[in-house]
Amino acid sequence: MFQVKKGPHLAVLLGCILYGMTGLFLAGINNLPITSIIFYRLFFGLAFIFTFLLATGRLGELKPGKRKFRLLLQGVIVTVNMFFYFLCVRETCFSVAILLEYTAPIYVMLASPFVLKEKVGKESIAALFLAIAGVYLVIRPEGGFGASDFSGSQLTGIASGLFAGLLLAVIIMNVRVLKRDHSEFAIVFWGTAVSCILMLPFASETSFSVLAPNLSTLAAFGIVSVGIGGVLTTIGYANLESQTGSLLALIEPVAGVFFDLVFLGVALSTGTLAGCVLVLVAAILVSFNGSPKPAMNFTNFTDPAEVTEKY
Repeated sequence: MFQVKKGPHLAVLLGCILYGMTGLFLAGINNLPITSIIFYRLFFGLAFIFTFLLATGRLGELKPGKRKFRLLLQGVIVTVNMFFYFLCVRETCFSVAILLEYTAPIYVMLASPFVLKEKVGKESIAALFLAIAGVYLVIRPEGGFGASDFSGSQLTGIASGLFAGLLLAVIIMNVRVLKRDHSEFAIVFWGTAVSCILMLPFASETSFSVLAPNLSTLAAFGIVSVGIGGVLTTIGYANLESQTGSLLALIEPVAGVFFDLVFLGVALSTGTLAGCVLVLVAAILVSFNGSPKPAMNFTNFTDPAEVTEKY
């Protein structure tokens, strides 16, 4: 069987590139509160995953295995992560929120040797410094972060962003544990389902007359970011060391900058370009030195009988 040794790396990169399209979708959604956007994004993504599994005769993969509590916990943590991330956006700004959210690789690198018994390589440490520096340059405001007065509610926002980054690290590492008993589709489906149920009270925040013009954009948003992007990143996180997966996830803000530049006409500064280059170098570094566990082949993605734990 043809081996795709870098399959999980590619899955994370493609998934995060799709996540990076968030700005494009948000630009096309009008008059909806962020809580409603989150709910419908989850709903349409969940519907897409279910439809795909139904059409391909793979609904059996959704049967929960052991560690059901961890599966439930995944959805709860994802929801709480979204809450604190958007709280950070509201109290500070989008740039600060992104920077704090992507402190996750630091937490992963500190915790994974104890939680998952993973070794920290010199390449991972070098890639971490490159990637964090790159993300800083990518999202750095024109006047610098020092121009902001971080006091009062902004301190709450900063604490929320740091906590969101910690939760993202937990999500990434938890996927590695869940893979021992569940397929990637089960992990992303049940995690999304729990999040969707928790966000259900916000579904009625918007009247149908306001919702209707946005339905097509919301559906595309959910299918692309949750339905496809969520599955791809879960496949990658499940079959890579958590350190490698978390570092590759830093490609998301770079992809966001690219889409904003090409499709929304947002100006690209020299510092932003330099930051993009640093993140890309870090991604290349971990891709060529990080090894998936185990090596993947195409049957892992197509045959449910072979979606099993091999380590």
